Amino acid sequence: MSEQSAVSPCCTTGHIHEGDPLGAFEVLYGLRTYVSNPSAPASGAQNVVVLLPEVFGVDLVNTKLVADEWAANGWKALVPDVFEGDAVPIEYLKAICPNMRDKAQATVASKAIDTAKSAASLGPWLIRHREAVARPIVQDFFTALRADPSTGKVAAVGYCWGGRYALLQAQDDAPGRADVAVAFHPSFLVETDVEPIKTVPVAILKGDQDDILSEPALDGIERVLDTNLGTRALVKRYKDAVHGFAIRGDDMIESEKRQKEDAHDVAMKFVNEHFGA
Repeated sequence: MSEQSAVSPCCTTGHIHEGDPLGAFEVLYGLRTYVSNPSAPASGAQNVVVLLPEVFGVDLVNTKLVADEWAANGWKALVPDVFEGDAVPIEYLKAICPNMRDKAQATVASKAIDTAKSAASLGPWLIRHREAVARPIVQDFFTALRADPSTGKVAAVGYCWGGRYALLQAQDDAPGRADVAVAFHPSFLVETDVEPIKTVPVAILKGDQDDILSEPALDGIERVLDTNLGTRALVKRYKDAVHGFAIRGDDMIESEKRQKEDAHDVAMKFVNEHFGA
């Protein structure tokens, strides 16, 4: 089990995206939840994608826009407020650890300042939302969702902080276990997290410049998944992409935009394939 009490500054880098979210907030299964469902059927069960957010939570416009992209496939997309109103304030988004362009311009002194800011601001937050607190909230939401007769198959999709919890929902004995799981640049993921995943197909998409999940660490995780799942596991790495590129990448930089779009295309095809299995 990987406990979370410290975080790299790169967990809080990124850019606000532009657009008008299509969904709305409802209280579902005990949590305030962003719901995007433009293709809701008149009757019968519908497949559901649950997006587990990064530390900035459900109110970050980027997260809502991404949920709308998932819902465009005909699935119901849900983003539950698993932080229960205690997300990291959005003003930290651009203050700490920038993208690759800004990262190259950073000085030793500025990096030290950013690291100090990160530790002071995010350390207490991570303690408040440690696994012993957060995991039951996530499990209870999935359990209630699975018990709903309107629910078809369920995908757990997570970004950064939420990436690890999406994979935990793929463990064989997870309450409310997902049918398929996807993790974008998961934070704090370790091999023991994926060892109990022996049935549910999983995908991990990560940049090779991710400061939170290193390439050697991912190598070990990939070996476990290959052994347990074979062709039901997918790991894809993106050259020069940093932590958070799929949710907080700079759309004004063409290479970052392309990588974000490709990662979501790969993930959606993976989910669609295993929803149909």
